[in-house]
Amino acid sequence: MPSDITQLTADRQLTGLRRVLDCPATVTVLRQGPAAASGEPPDWLALLCTVHSEALPGWPGTAADTDGLRLSCGSVLDYRSAEQLLQSHADLWLTPLTGVDPKTYAGFWPEVLDQADRVMRARLGEDAADGDERLHSLAMMLGMASRNAAEGNLYQATVPLAYCETLAQRL
Repeated sequence: MPSDITQLTADRQLTGLRRVLDCPATVTVLRQGPAAASGEPPDWLALLCTVHSEALPGWPGTAADTDGLRLSCGSVLDYRSAEQLLQSHADLWLTPLTGVDPKTYAGFWPEVLDQADRVMRARLGEDAADGDERLHSLAMMLGMASRNAAEGNLYQATVPLAYCETLAQRL
C-alpha cells in the first residue's frame, strides 16, 4: 500500500474536501481510511497534527508521509460515493444537530435533507433574537444542500454540507 500523499492521491477523483476539526496546526500525520475493496486505495485521507493524531487513536487508518502538504489539521480528502459522504455527514454532525436520522427516511437523501432543513429553519424561528450568525449561515447552506438533493444532484449537495460541518463545530 502506498505510504505518501502523492501516491495515495494520484489518478483519483476527489469527491469531497472536508474540515472535520477546527484546528489551525500544521499537518504532521496522514490517516488512511479503509479501502472499498482489497488492494484499492483508501476511501478517505485525514490530515492531522500530532496532538489530534494522538487524541484520536480510535480513528481507523495508518500514518503516512505528509511532506509538502499545506492543508490544516482536520482536513479530509474524500473519495467516497455521494451516498457515503452524506451518511458520513449524518453520522458526524447532521443527525446530532437536527435529530434527523436517515434510517427514518430509508436513506432517501432528498427527504433527509429536506427534513433537516425544516428543523434548522424552525430552530432559527425560535432563536431569531439570538443573532448567532453561524446558525443562520448553517441554515442557509443546509437549505442549499436540500435544494441540490431535491434536484437529484447528491454530489452537489455534499458541497454546502462540508461548509456546514465546519460551522457546526463552532456552535
